[in-house]
Amino acid sequence: MRVLLFIPCLADQFAPAAAEATALLLEHLGCEVVYPEDQTCCGQAHRNSGDAAAARALVTRMAKIFAGEEPIVTPSGSCAAMIQCHALGLYSPSDPPPDSVRSLVQRTRELVQFIEQDLGIAPDEIVESPGEAAAQVAWHPSCHLRDLGRFDASGRFLESIPGLEVKRLRQEEQCCGFGGTFAIKFGSISAALAEDRCSALEETSAPVLICNDTGCSMNIEGRLSRRGTQVEVQHIAQWFCQALGLMPDQSEVTS
Repeated sequence: MRVLLFIPCLADQFAPAAAEATALLLEHLGCEVVYPEDQTCCGQAHRNSGDAAAARALVTRMAKIFAGEEPIVTPSGSCAAMIQCHALGLYSPSDPPPDSVRSLVQRTRELVQFIEQDLGIAPDEIVESPGEAAAQVAWHPSCHLRDLGRFDASGRFLESIPGLEVKRLRQEEQCCGFGGTFAIKFGSISAALAEDRCSALEETSAPVLICNDTGCSMNIEGRLSRRGTQVEVQHIAQWFCQALGLMPDQSEVTS
């Protein structure tokens, strides 16, 4: 299957290894991965800040860049939710969404959602054991998985991997405090939420935290660093690539 890869702004700037792992995992699963080089932003931050016009312009632009019939796959649950659940709401009866935007909405998938629903591949068909990856992990589901109807589904996907022990955080439904512009506008609240998630993570004693969204990963990783907590934060694609022995040379990814 030919797929178009959408890499969110945060992954592009702060988590290139997660982006690289997403492409490697999709290729390992038999996909031809195409990266449209003119892509930029899905408009989520603009919509969250109340600038519907700017968000609408970015969605319209994205629809042109990702034109076609191929699935659009992203490692970000929040960006997938933005397109699938909120993009059409940026338009009005007097200014309806063009067909290209409707197509964009129908074809966009979060990575695990795509693997399960479009490829129809179960976790034990991808890996038989954790291999070189951590055999015990904690799982943080991003809030946006609720919009996608996958808040529980992605966690169960992880729990179905042979030999992997998945520890759920207490009150796992709680936000990590990132929320895009929320973390900027309400810094003290955001910091308190992140602090609580880090405490919940420490209670699990898991050496690795897995997440499906680079925004959450970045926020939690930053708070862990401030606490001096030695827990590695990985995108779910990175864990799979490590288990499969597909991890790229990090010096090449970050150079």
